[in-house]
Amino acid sequence: MSKKDIFLTILKVVVAMTLFVVAIVNYDTLSTLSVSDLTSFTTSVPLVIVIVLAIYFVKALVFVVPASLIYVAVGAVFAGLIPNPVTAALTAVAVNLTGIFIEVSATWALGRFLGKDAVYRLLSKKEAGRKILEKNLGDKASVLLAIRAIPAFPIDWISLFYGASGCRYLKYALLSLLGLSWRVILFTIIGDGVFSWIPMDKIILIAICLIPVGVAWYLIKKFALDPKKRKKAAETGQDHLKETEV
Repeated sequence: MSKKDIFLTILKVVVAMTLFVVAIVNYDTLSTLSVSDLTSFTTSVPLVIVIVLAIYFVKALVFVVPASLIYVAVGAVFAGLIPNPVTAALTAVAVNLTGIFIEVSATWALGRFLGKDAVYRLLSKKEAGRKILEKNLGDKASVLLAIRAIPAFPIDWISLFYGASGCRYLKYALLSLLGLSWRVILFTIIGDGVFSWIPMDKIILIAICLIPVGVAWYLIKKFALDPKKRKKAAETGQDHLKETEV
């Protein structure tokens, strides 16, 4: 092993352990992080935006800050800062979506930096992480979009996995933002009252029930549609060959 490889290995261990220690030592503070408390000292909208985005960055690295609390709190904070309710809502949504983009990007980068072996070992120690590894998610766009749209999957663990697995960044980041955007917008505008009229358990049940539909489509495509395409392509190739010979 070269000196460069040794240095990178040590650096990865140091970064991972530092983040772990910070998360454990400050778990109570981070898990109950209050956006309103952190922004209460100022009425400057630009400064509040910077603070909120910084919170998202911290969340991306320590994994213990509750996402839904941030969405709701940001909506409430901007509603108090900006008199026009429409402007306040649009600003809050834009800030939350930007924050989510920063979050999924930073955790993806962390996963890429730590590497596949280190991330997989880390994931295997957590129940949620083991479930991710067992799913064998791959990098298909439809799969990534689906798991981002379903609230059952932890945002940061998924980001860490995709960063380590080598998924292309731009594809990953845009699909992540698209899949997460619906809940970010709802929580920001409606607040935690969203739980009173959106039956999340029913949504998850519907998503699970759609799995057989996806399996059926896969089987039809693999054993019916694809063979027809290959047969047609082969016939077309043979016809072209005959014409060339003539």
